[in-house]
Amino acid sequence: MRLDSANRSFLAFMGLALLFGASVLCGAVGGVLVPLLVTRVSRGGLVGMLGDGALLLPLLLFLVLVAGGLALATRSLARQVRASHRLARRVCGLAHALPDQLTRAATQAGLSGRVVLVDAPESFSFVYGVLTPRVAVSRGLLEGVSGGELRAVLEHERYHVRNLDPLKVLLVRALSAALFFLPALDSLRARYVAGRELAADRRAVAVCGHRPLAGALLKVVRGPAWSELDVAAPIGGAELLDVRVAQLETGTEPRLQVLGIVRATLSLLGAAIFLATFFASVFSLGGSAAVHHATGAGLAAATLLGGLTCAVPFVGAGLFTYLVIAFRASRPIAFDKPPGLSSPPL
Repeated sequence: MRLDSANRSFLAFMGLALLFGASVLCGAVGGVLVPLLVTRVSRGGLVGMLGDGALLLPLLLFLVLVAGGLALATRSLARQVRASHRLARRVCGLAHALPDQLTRAATQAGLSGRVVLVDAPESFSFVYGVLTPRVAVSRGLLEGVSGGELRAVLEHERYHVRNLDPLKVLLVRALSAALFFLPALDSLRARYVAGRELAADRRAVAVCGHRPLAGALLKVVRGPAWSELDVAAPIGGAELLDVRVAQLETGTEPRLQVLGIVRATLSLLGAAIFLATFFASVFSLGGSAAVHHATGAGLAAATLLGGLTCAVPFVGAGLFTYLVIAFRASRPIAFDKPPGLSSPPL
C-alpha cells in the first residue's frame, strides 16, 4: 500500500479510531469498569449494587454510549454487506462474456480475470467486491471509448482493486458509526474518498497520459442509478469532478478540505462528554482507590494495560488478514465461463 494522500488519510482515520476504540472497549471497560463491578458485586451482591441507582447513573450513560456505538457499527456493517451482495448479484445477472478487446486491455492493466462486462447502455465502470474486488465495465462504456481511454479507465480501477478500496470504505463507515460522537472522523473519511479518486487518476495518467483519462472522465461522469453503488468505488461521480479536472489541468494534487472548526469543536465536546461519563462512572464505583484494589494498578495504568493487552492481538490479526486479502487482490482470477453464470462473491 503506497502512502499517498488517500492512504495517509485512511491510516490516520484507522489509527484514531483504533486508539479510541482500544482505550474504550479494552481499557476503560475491560481493564477498569469490569473489575470494579466484579469487586462491587462480590462485596455487596447484585441487589446491593442495584440499590444505589443514583450512583450508577453515570455508568449507565457511559454503557449506553458504548453500546449505541457498537449497535450503529453493526447496523452499518450489515447494511453494507447486504448492499455488496445485491450489487454482485445484479452484476452477475447482467454479465456477458468479454470480447477480445476488453480481455486484452484487462490483461495489460494487470486485471486478468477481474473485469466483468455488464450489459447496460449507460457508460460506467466501478470496482465492487469487499473481499474479492472486481471491475464492472458497461457495454455502453466499451462502445463509447477509444482503446487508450479504455486503458485509462482500467488503470484507474486497478488502483481501487490493489488498494482494496471497497473494503476500506466498509471499515471507515462502520467505525464512523461506532464513534458517532467524533464528527472529525467524517472529515477524514471524506478526505480519503476524494484522495483515492485523485490517486487512481494519477495512476492512470502515469500509464496512459492526460488525454485518454480526460476523455474517459467526460464519458463516465455519472454511473447507473443503482442504490447498491453506494458501496462501490466508481470512476465517475459528478461530486468530485471539479477536483479531478483541476488535477488534470495543473498536474498537481489539489488541496483537499481540512477539518473545519465546527467539526473539531463538536468532536472535542463529544470526547469530553464521553470521558466525563467514564470518570464519573469510576468515581461512583469507588474512585482510584477502588481501581487499585480491584486491579492492583492505578486508573491510568489499568486503562493503558487493559487497552494494550486486548488491542495488540486484534491489531495483529487485522493486519495479517488485510495482507492476505491484499495478496489475493494482486493475483489474476481465471474464469472458464462468464461470472454471471456463477454465484456472486462478496
